Amino acid sequence: MSRSAIVVSGSRPTGRQHLGNYWGALRNWVSLMNEYQCYYFLADWHMLTTGYEDTGKLQENIRETVLDWLAAGLDPKMCVLFKQSDVPEHAELAVLLGMVTPLSWLENNPTWKEQLQELAKTKLSKAAQQGKKGATAVKEAPDKERIDASLRTFGFLGYPVLQAADILIYKAQGVPVGQDQLPHLELSREIARRFNSLYGDVFPEPQPILTQTPKLPGIDGRKMSKSCGNTVDMYETPESLENKVMALYTDPKKLRADTPGHPDPGPENPPGCVVYALHKLYNSDWETAGVKCRAGQLGCVADKKDLLEILGKPFADFRAERQRYGADPKMVEQILEEGARKAKAVAAETMRQVRRAMRLT
Repeated sequence: MSRSAIVVSGSRPTGRQHLGNYWGALRNWVSLMNEYQCYYFLADWHMLTTGYEDTGKLQENIRETVLDWLAAGLDPKMCVLFKQSDVPEHAELAVLLGMVTPLSWLENNPTWKEQLQELAKTKLSKAAQQGKKGATAVKEAPDKERIDASLRTFGFLGYPVLQAADILIYKAQGVPVGQDQLPHLELSREIARRFNSLYGDVFPEPQPILTQTPKLPGIDGRKMSKSCGNTVDMYETPESLENKVMALYTDPKKLRADTPGHPDPGPENPPGCVVYALHKLYNSDWETAGVKCRAGQLGCVADKKDLLEILGKPFADFRAERQRYGADPKMVEQILEEGARKAKAVAAETMRQVRRAMRLT
């Protein structure tokens, strides 16, 4: 694709970003904005597909997310940063695309079924934790049936249609995705093909921009996720960073410093070592650390201290950038307003073409 090609991506505003967010998306977004016309949005409507019951911190989370994006290197002069709900054309296009999207495409979406199960597990886990705090909490904790019903909403089932609208409204040629996200994009492509077959060629079929997304484990070795409470945030203080690094899950075979570790303690090979996974990302000499560990020449505590020293500078640099952006209380609002203005201009023109193609005008 050329520099004039349009790339679109978005993320739910969950507040403070963690290393999984950075290595899985943000780092790649920063690179792409130097090559393409990029539109990056805060998917606050998508946030409601599963989090509609509690929106109390939504605006705070939007601000925190944007500050982390800026500190990570996203430049509003090089890309368009905006809030999804500030461009209502997304919703209009989603309604019209929904008219031509077969229900079976949504019901057979494997991602929807997987997310339904995963979210139900997460909510049940939180309910169980609340139950431990007292008998009242136990009585009020939602049961499995109520949780399952709370997720079976029109918005949750139809999120791929809104997702397609998010992409197609800007006529994106490229969408950065990991290998596991290809089915998401393919559904958007199918919706575009169906619309074009009915009304003429309005939308290009967005192509995947495959990214090598590291599977970054959390503190406890599971996938890094806020719902699991196992994240290392991008904005850790020296004290909190030390606490988290020293708590990182390590190879259980390392009973003593001189005990040889697992033959291949990579992040994708249980029982993996989270310390080693972070060495791979931040330490140019990560292979040496692995060799010493496997040979019984490096203990886990010493290894964590080495990692902590390596992480010191990138985390300090990030904190400094975030504090600089956060010093102006109006900056985030101004950036999002300007981004919405630019995005809306493009979206409005697309909708003019869509209405004309569907004979609505």
